[in-house]
Amino acid sequence: MILPALRALGRWPLGFLVAAGHVVGFGAGAAITGLREPGGGAHALRQAVTVTTRCALPVVLVVGPIGALLALQALTLMRSFGVERQLAPLAAAVIVRELAPGFAAVVVAMQGGAAIAAELAAMRLTEELDALDVMGLDPRALVAGPRIVGAALAAPVLNGLAIVTGITGAYAMSVLGLGVPRALFLDSVGDGIAIVDVVVSEAKTVVFGAALGALCAQAGFSCERTTEGVGRAANRAVVASVVVILVLNYLLNTAIFGLRGSGA
Repeated sequence: MILPALRALGRWPLGFLVAAGHVVGFGAGAAITGLREPGGGAHALRQAVTVTTRCALPVVLVVGPIGALLALQALTLMRSFGVERQLAPLAAAVIVRELAPGFAAVVVAMQGGAAIAAELAAMRLTEELDALDVMGLDPRALVAGPRIVGAALAAPVLNGLAIVTGITGAYAMSVLGLGVPRALFLDSVGDGIAIVDVVVSEAKTVVFGAALGALCAQAGFSCERTTEGVGRAANRAVVASVVVILVLNYLLNTAIFGLRGSGA
């Protein structure tokens, strides 16, 4: 009884590692070969514009209110301790380091990633990918690669939009809603962050964008050849992408900011 249970328990992490290896191999191969194709870079840029256009409004609608709620809850506590001046630096640090990259990537997964998985799954269903293969062309390079690179390029752009939107929401709640002096907020908002924080935030979203692009493209490529399979592929891709983004965000933040903190 014990040995079969241990074997079953061990198959979970092993299966996860195998699946992760498949996604990494598929994504890296598709992105590299896609960029090597004639016009591959231009195609990737078009995909980046498409993802950015699809996700810009949802990012604004999600991150703006979250920045306002952050300011509301933080100011309520800070006023009781008389440290109201620390509101703007705290809001800026949390938004730049945590909220903007995390929520921007989640929105890209739910909006852009679902579209990538559904498009490729539909192409698998209608045998367009098979037709490219029969003609001696690499469907990964021509179809999946530009979408993966496009997601990686779009994610930092949307993260920048999320940072601006989140801090604007915090400003609106603090200054316009709760009476914090405008000069106090604007003069202190930059005290909580440095250039390295913005660079790290942008770099993280490139990783998130590439990861969700590879996950969603691989899900579309491997979908069942049924109409229900298209929906399942999109749903599976979004769920897996959100989980991976949250785990990667935690691991990267722990590694980057934890090491910086321990060395302070």
